Amino acid sequence: MTDPARFAYRQKSVAETSDPPAGKQLTRSPQLYAYDLSDAERNELTREFLGAKALLVRDRFACFQIEGTDPFANIARQVEREVFEDTWGNDSVTMKTEYGPYDESSVFFVVMDTKSKVPAGVLRMIRNSPAGLKTIVDLDDVIKSPIAPITIAADDIMRHHGIDDLDRCWDGATAAIPRRYRRKLAAVHVQILRVVGAAAIREDIQHFVAVLDAPVFRAARDVLGLPLVPLAGTPPFTHMDAPDNQAVYAHVSSLLSSTLTGNRKVGQKVRDCFAERAFPGLEIALEK
Repeated sequence: MTDPARFAYRQKSVAETSDPPAGKQLTRSPQLYAYDLSDAERNELTREFLGAKALLVRDRFACFQIEGTDPFANIARQVEREVFEDTWGNDSVTMKTEYGPYDESSVFFVVMDTKSKVPAGVLRMIRNSPAGLKTIVDLDDVIKSPIAPITIAADDIMRHHGIDDLDRCWDGATAAIPRRYRRKLAAVHVQILRVVGAAAIREDIQHFVAVLDAPVFRAARDVLGLPLVPLAGTPPFTHMDAPDNQAVYAHVSSLLSSTLTGNRKVGQKVRDCFAERAFPGLEIALEK
């Protein structure tokens, strides 16, 4: 389940790049998607990744887009498992069972502390594939469905929200931040939106689904004013042994527009972030 509150980290400048890591790669099988690396293995992998990025990063905190098939994506998987195990008791076996089918269709947005050379946070998006989108697949499961044993078919969800093509939909599958880096949500909201928003525009993503902690959903909707709605009108439910979760939907352009216009200061910061990267297409995306 995705908990945006876990994406709060120390308010520093965040740099983003979507290019694949330069320099040497670890000699690991691309099929080895690991959720059970030791701290030493995770730290070694992180140092190697940052070593390849040394000439590209000047800020302490940097956010990188890493494909799920990249060996360095195992850094993100360790952060997911560590946070989920600490919070809900989801060990590496559970994480592999739940997210393993989506490893090859995942893209990770990983925040690195380049000073301490450790990962400071992770956001996983799942693209559509033969495995489907996890949130939608779970709603069509007789055990995991919010109204189990009644299921909700993908076609019904698509009709309900006017989704013509699931290839234009991302599933916000996980968000995890180690305890030492948890800070204000508002600061993270700006920085993460820059990275994820740019990637979504590049890939022409129009729809977003996720499972959020219900209190986080209500805060995002009622306090931050984000246009999130219950996915297909579903009620809160227990998801992966965690109670009080809400499956949600949002149109990506509405999310971007709400962030840019809902709060003047936050909106200006987001616009500045996009302007710094000279990223085209923002206004066009908002018109979709």
